[in-house]
Amino acid sequence: MCLLISDKRTRELIALQKFLKWLGTLRISLVPFVMIVCIFNLIAFQSPLLDYALTVSDLRSSDGIIQIISLQILQICLLAASLFFLSSLSVSLMRWVVAVLFICNAFGLYFMISYGIEIDRSMIANVLNTDSREATELLHISVIVPTFFLGLVPAFFILAINLDVPKRVWRFAYGIGSILILASWIMMTSFTMLWYDSHASRMGGKILPWSYIVNTARYFNRSALDNREQTLLPNGYFLSEKPDKKEVVVLVLGEAARADNFSLLGYKKNTNPFTKNHQLAIFPTGLSCSTNTISSAACIFTHEGQQAPSRTKFEPLPSYLTRHGIKTIYRTNNSGPPPMTVNIYQTTKDISDSCIDTNCPSGAYDDTLIWNLDKLLKEENADRIFVTLHLTGSHGPAYYKKYPPEYEHFSPVCKTVQIAKCTERELINAYDNTIRFTDQVIANLISQLKSLEQTNATMIYVSDHGQSLGENGYYLHGAPIAIAPPEQRRIPFMVWMSDGFKKSRNLTNAGILTDITLPHDYPFHSVMGAFQMRSDIYKPHFDIFNTRSGDS
Repeated sequence: MCLLISDKRTRELIALQKFLKWLGTLRISLVPFVMIVCIFNLIAFQSPLLDYALTVSDLRSSDGIIQIISLQILQICLLAASLFFLSSLSVSLMRWVVAVLFICNAFGLYFMISYGIEIDRSMIANVLNTDSREATELLHISVIVPTFFLGLVPAFFILAINLDVPKRVWRFAYGIGSILILASWIMMTSFTMLWYDSHASRMGGKILPWSYIVNTARYFNRSALDNREQTLLPNGYFLSEKPDKKEVVVLVLGEAARADNFSLLGYKKNTNPFTKNHQLAIFPTGLSCSTNTISSAACIFTHEGQQAPSRTKFEPLPSYLTRHGIKTIYRTNNSGPPPMTVNIYQTTKDISDSCIDTNCPSGAYDDTLIWNLDKLLKEENADRIFVTLHLTGSHGPAYYKKYPPEYEHFSPVCKTVQIAKCTERELINAYDNTIRFTDQVIANLISQLKSLEQTNATMIYVSDHGQSLGENGYYLHGAPIAIAPPEQRRIPFMVWMSDGFKKSRNLTNAGILTDITLPHDYPFHSVMGAFQMRSDIYKPHFDIFNTRSGDS
């Protein structure tokens, strides 16, 4: 039996050696090689782009047919020109670039099909700012098949095959020729430009490999601009130099919590059983300024709110408060905050690692963020304390990992990152459990704030953005704002005020509510208002605690 196995393996090795020897004898000239690469790229990786293009083009007309043909010519000529120009620098470099692109394309195709995403700049930001835990939650064993057959195998052939390479000048000329062919076609079919212009943002996020190449460059360009030296805001002042009681303001930044699934806002399932008796002021549903954490966090922490330009460089709220002597604490179970200066910065891992008790938090869930927070607040001697808690909340697709097993109240649940394969009921149950667990965290936070003696406290909860749960084929978040489904933008905004805080400001829950909610415009100015802080950039109409018109 052992001899048979040994003979079989020997034959397999001999066959592999013969194949590799045969492959080593294959020779192909550069132009056919580039054309094969371009055509394979179309066949293997175009399906998301083509699916969308076919929905916005009328193939019953000649214009529609030419639009689809133009899309193919555009992809072939752009890729061919790029490869010819690369080969004029180094043929080896060109081959390795093609190999890497095929592997990246295979990954991109998998995630685009599995989650219905588009690889625009916002999605690149999500990818590059996703921590290792969130990244592993996105992976599934099914990624192996497309990566192997569409990425690794073609990459192997690209690197193994022999090329007959013309002189460098001809390689460069081929690149120029590809550009001229594309330019000529564009001139002959200029009537398609309006179609391209109308759908550029959508198609740009679906075309591989350009979607991630161009948008990665755009992301780093944006990051470089964002990392410029921050402009300090005008100095502020307090209406009273020293408050009568310690003032504590807590801003809870939720993650992917959509308003549609809050029972406090009319959802049919009881996802807010823990806070319903805590006398929260529930604002009408509002719209987030973005569909990704980085942009939304920047919106929330800037005095400009939704009016902030995409490249604002003003110092964020925590830095502003720190500079004015307010004790600032930032606890996070997430990623994506803008650069800021705070007195205490702690991740859930930091909090868990610092625990010396017998009953320490695991560090995996959001309840770690409020572990011993009341003790920390009591021990602080500062008159004014600002706390930011950045939750992981309802970040998908591994919703079932965002809450402890004992909080699996709604069942059955989706227990895979391949959420498109779950039933609608399983997916929504898993998501609703995350909302319910967040509700428990908020309720426990309020209980801690209530326990603080001689303290006027308030809490503001706002989500960074919403979440798609399969509506119209969309999952997760990060869709371009121009076409983002409402589920990715409709978010909750809730406020709790201690009795002492209400009495000191003569406020009621009903009195601070607004007819229209601007959830990402309110936090900066409302936190200033809670501390009775004023400056030239303070906007009283965005301060929910300023119920007296004209107060500045």
